[in-house]
Amino acid sequence: MAIGIFGGYIYLKLAEGLNLFRDRVSPDKIRGGGVVLLPVILWYLAKSVSGYHNLMAAITVLIAIVGLWDDYRGVSGYVKAGITLLVGLVILWFLGWVIPIRILGYEVYVPIFNEVFWLLFFMGFVNAFNVIDGRDGVLLTTSLILLAYLYLLTADIMYLHVAAVAAGLLVWNTPPARLIMGDVGSYVLGTFITASFLTLSHIPVEARLLALSFPLMDTLTTIARRLSRRQSIFQADTEHIHHVLYSRFGDRRGLLLIMLINLASVGLSALYLKVGPSILPLGLVWWALLAAISFILPKRPS
Repeated sequence: MAIGIFGGYIYLKLAEGLNLFRDRVSPDKIRGGGVVLLPVILWYLAKSVSGYHNLMAAITVLIAIVGLWDDYRGVSGYVKAGITLLVGLVILWFLGWVIPIRILGYEVYVPIFNEVFWLLFFMGFVNAFNVIDGRDGVLLTTSLILLAYLYLLTADIMYLHVAAVAAGLLVWNTPPARLIMGDVGSYVLGTFITASFLTLSHIPVEARLLALSFPLMDTLTTIARRLSRRQSIFQADTEHIHHVLYSRFGDRRGLLLIMLINLASVGLSALYLKVGPSILPLGLVWWALLAAISFILPKRPS
């Protein structure tokens, strides 16, 4: 955590002093997503007992470059979707394509269906982390909680190391933020966390989706809303769950609610692993409540 706090402080001072990495929209804020790149790369290199971790280190650097280009030049949603599609194909190819789906106590493998499912899983959640990075603190808070949960699922201390860096950076990213993650941060963290959940083959897929409820439902409701309006699914708007909560309750209370949503989501996932499919209806109710925030709250009078 100290690395995140002091590293973020030094980065801020250098960037401000040299007038570098300022956000295009809010010049008073410094883009610092690259700070999270180092611990993620070190995580992969420390575990490089197989070619997979070396591959993921290279992919993370590539994703960071794409994010950097998007931050300063802009990249269309179609191009970003295409890049994550190619990255997902490479990962699945390296893993041998055969990744079973554990669901409701059964292990399912249907050729082509499984591959398409996991490809959409990877593409969807990597881009979902980019989508939720719309207000100060949302991305890092979500990532911090999910990284801590990954540690509980795997007992891999490296997840705590990355989480600690995220927690330290959150000091500078809490509203009103001086340091923002930008597309570099959202794509690096999104790729890292999504790939980690993707390879947890012993965890039922529904438990993984419950843990990822916030980015999952925010993305699904966004797609549904834009399609219902005959808009491009890549068209930006300010009706995401985090936008609604921040506008209605203020930035700090909104961030607290985002934290509680993510804690409740991983709590439901852990409960599912403990109790089993009998609590799945509770998870469906939870998803419906999250969807209601995006669909219903903006339509109510303030």
